[in-house]
Amino acid sequence: MKRPAQNLIEFVFIIPLLIVILFGILEFAIFYRNVSVVEDIATEAAVAASRKLVLDTMTSNNIADTSNAGFNKAAKAARDVVMMKRGKLGLSNLTLAYNDLGAGFGARPYALYEIVSTQTRLVDGVATPIITLVVDYRAPNEDGMMVQLTYQYQTLLLGIQLPVFGSTPVVLIPRDIPISSTRIKQYLIY
Repeated sequence: MKRPAQNLIEFVFIIPLLIVILFGILEFAIFYRNVSVVEDIATEAAVAASRKLVLDTMTSNNIADTSNAGFNKAAKAARDVVMMKRGKLGLSNLTLAYNDLGAGFGARPYALYEIVSTQTRLVDGVATPIITLVVDYRAPNEDGMMVQLTYQYQTLLLGIQLPVFGSTPVVLIPRDIPISSTRIKQYLIY
C-alpha cells in the first residue's frame, strides 16, 4: 500500500519532467512553423524577382532609387516581398537596407545583392542581422537567379546549456538558431 508521502515525491519528480516535455513540443511547433514561413517567403521572393525586367543601366546602390538607372528591380522585388510578409515572422517593425559587397561580387546590375535588416540580435556576442536576403543576379540569362533568406530565430521557451567547470558551457538547446531557406533558383519570366 502506498503512503501519501510517496505519492507526493512521485508528483514532485514527474510534473517538472512533463512540463519540460510539453514546453519542448510547443517550442518545436513554433520553430517548425517559422521554418515553413521562411521557405514560403523565399519562394515568393524568387518568383517576384524573376518577373522583373532588369536593364543594363540599373547600377544604383540606393535601394529607394526608382529611376531608369536605379537599383536592380529584381532584387528590389524580392525585398518588397520580404517586407510585405515580415509580419508572419513577428517582425512588424523590421526595416531592410542594402549591404554593398563590393566589386568582387559582380558588376551591377549583374551582381550578388545582400539585403539585411537594420535590427540585430546578439548571437555569441556578435550583432547579427535578424533577416538576411541574398539575391544572386550575376548570370540570370544563363544560370537563372538565386534567392536565399536567413532568419535568426530566438527560442521562446527553452535554451538549455550545462555548465562545465573551467571551460565554456555545453549547449544542449541553443538560444539562437539561424533558419535558412534553400537556395531557390528561378529562371527569368518576362
